Amino acid sequence: MHAEPIFKKIKEEVRRELAAFKEEGITPGLAAIIATDNPPELLTAKKYVALKEADCREVGIYFEAHEICGYSPEDREKALLGLIEKLNLRDDITGILVQMPLPGFINRERLLEKINPMKDVDGLTPYNKGRMLSSYSLEEDLLPCTAVGIVQLLEYYRINPAGKDAVIVGRSDLVGRPLRILLEDRDATVTCLHRKTKNKYEKVAEGDLVVSAVGRPPELYREDSFRLTAELIKDGAVIVGVGGKRDPATGKMYFDVDVESVSEKASYVTPNIGGVGLMTRARLLKNLISATRRLAEQVKPY
Repeated sequence: MHAEPIFKKIKEEVRRELAAFKEEGITPGLAAIIATDNPPELLTAKKYVALKEADCREVGIYFEAHEICGYSPEDREKALLGLIEKLNLRDDITGILVQMPLPGFINRERLLEKINPMKDVDGLTPYNKGRMLSSYSLEEDLLPCTAVGIVQLLEYYRINPAGKDAVIVGRSDLVGRPLRILLEDRDATVTCLHRKTKNKYEKVAEGDLVVSAVGRPPELYREDSFRLTAELIKDGAVIVGVGGKRDPATGKMYFDVDVESVSEKASYVTPNIGGVGLMTRARLLKNLISATRRLAEQVKPY
């Protein structure tokens, strides 16, 4: 399940919408914030932000990055909150994202609550989380990028979740929790696994659709590591790989899914490069377009 075709399609849609904005004198702007100073995490965060910047520049979106790394732990959260407050007030910034991970001493929820929900292009503020639990538009609302990207990738390949036993390994706010809702709304029966789940490998083996979003490869973690291989899945299963981790010593990436072995049994499998990551980036662009349109129309979220 390569994502390149749909990634290109979505970028063309974004370009058309940007042309319409230009006629109205509107320029979308995205601000990305990096707050970690842990060397391997900082390196990874910079790489992800660089990809987002490249996507924005390619289609004609204004982009700026902020690194809040030179502060003591007691001052960093205050600096982050102050920056977000300033970005909320700027008309030229229509989307704000905080690149994960955050240092452990930062109150993540307090930070996300500070972001104007109309500029929340990651879909992580309390208001936008609430949209998923009430009613939402997959096309127009600001929903978590990776979860929506996975659903759109399934749709592109005409894989209908209805009636399927879906297993999600991982329960993060970025992937596991929102994806569970999206798949249940499409009539899948969803099991979300985590480190305290009993008999998790037996549950994985029952999945018609298995989404692995762990990011704890055996090469880097002794405890609670996970790697999806052919012997863990049923014949014909659909496999979606999300998690990955960079080795801080070598820079090498390790992924949740052993694509080579899984491909022998799966009916569909996403590649580790050119799969879900592209869908996440594509949805971010779409979320920014939606945010810009709403801000221009001054539609309030309450």
